[in-house]
Amino acid sequence: MSLVDDLLALDRPLLVALDVDGTIAPIVRDPDEATIPDDTLAVLKALASTPSTELALITGRDLDSLSRMEQLDGIWRAVEHGGLVLAPGQQPQPRELAEERRHALARFREWVRDHAEDAFVEYKPRAVAVHVRAIAETDPDRANALLDEAEEIATGLGLHVRKGRRVREVEALEHDKGEALREIFERSGARSTFFAGDDVTDLPAIEFASKHGIGAFVLSRERPEPPSESVVVIENAKGVAALLSEISRRLA
Repeated sequence: MSLVDDLLALDRPLLVALDVDGTIAPIVRDPDEATIPDDTLAVLKALASTPSTELALITGRDLDSLSRMEQLDGIWRAVEHGGLVLAPGQQPQPRELAEERRHALARFREWVRDHAEDAFVEYKPRAVAVHVRAIAETDPDRANALLDEAEEIATGLGLHVRKGRRVREVEALEHDKGEALREIFERSGARSTFFAGDDVTDLPAIEFASKHGIGAFVLSRERPEPPSESVVVIENAKGVAALLSEISRRLA
C-alpha cells in the first residue's frame, strides 16, 4: 500500500497536522520571507472543509508570523512550539510571565542585540530565535560559535534552549510540539492523526502521531537522512504538497 492508502485507512475523524517551515513552506534565508505556495494553501483550505477531517498547523512561529503566511478558516493552530494552542475561531488571551522569567528573557535579548547583530533574530512574545543560515553560507565557524555562545548564555540564565537547523530558540518556558499535538488530538475528538515535520523539534509530534496514526519526517538538503530507520519518510516539501493534494482529492 502507498502512504496515501495508509492515511485513508486511518480511523475517522482524522487529524492532519503539519509543521510549517520546511514542510509546507520552503526554507529560505530570511524567515520573514517564507511563504506557503498558493497551490498548497488551496489544498489546505479544501482539507479544512472536508467532513470527518481536522487540520492543524503546529509551528515554532508566533501567531503574528503565522498569520502573515495563512488566513485559513476552520483550522487548529499551535504556535511557539505549542506555547499557545488555538481551536478554530478561538482568539488568544493575555498571557503573563512571572517576573523572574521576564527578567531572564530580557537579559538574553540584551545579549543578542550586543553580540548577534549579524544573525537574523526573531523576537517572540516568550522566546527569541537566533537564526544563522545566512552566516553559515559564508562563515560556518562563526555560525556554529554564535549558536554555541547563545546556548551557553541562555542556559546560564535558566532559560530553555531548543536546537533546530541553523537556529537556537531560547524560551522563557519549555514547550513541546508533541504535547501540542496531543492537546489538539484530545480536544478535537480525532480518532487518528497524521503529522509531518522536517526538524528535530518535530520529533516529539512525529512520535505521538506514530502511536496514533502515522508520523512522517520530511527530508531536505540540510537533513538528507531520517532520524531513524523506522520513521516514515517524505522526500521533500514538494512531496508533502503532492501527498496532501492526493489525500484531498480522494476525500472529496
